[in-house]
Amino acid sequence: MKTILVIDDEMAIGEVIDIAMTDEGYRVLHAADGREGLRTLDAETVDLVITDLMMPIVDGREVLRAIRGDARKSKIPVILMSAAREIVAADSLGEDAFLQKPFNLKELSAQIHRLIGRPET
Repeated sequence: MKTILVIDDEMAIGEVIDIAMTDEGYRVLHAADGREGLRTLDAETVDLVITDLMMPIVDGREVLRAIRGDARKSKIPVILMSAAREIVAADSLGEDAFLQKPFNLKELSAQIHRLIGRPET
């Protein structure tokens, strides 16, 4: 089963993504901040990371840098999401996709399918 790690300090966002992606057949893990997310990445096999850009403790930029700087994790696709008005230009931080909050779940699903394919049945 393909595994998605959602890193966001807004638990409601993680819950919505969890329900939608679990219904599609993915396994979804949660982390409340970047530090917890990086620990989860060390402990679990993850196929895709969805992370908020602005979080306390360790933000999405730092998470992305850590993933890209680790040879074992550098190929994991990362979707950045943010409610910030300043939209980060695509690929400017090395992300594979960017979604502005609030986003449409169909758009998120399409990005996930593009990056890691549909879940195994």
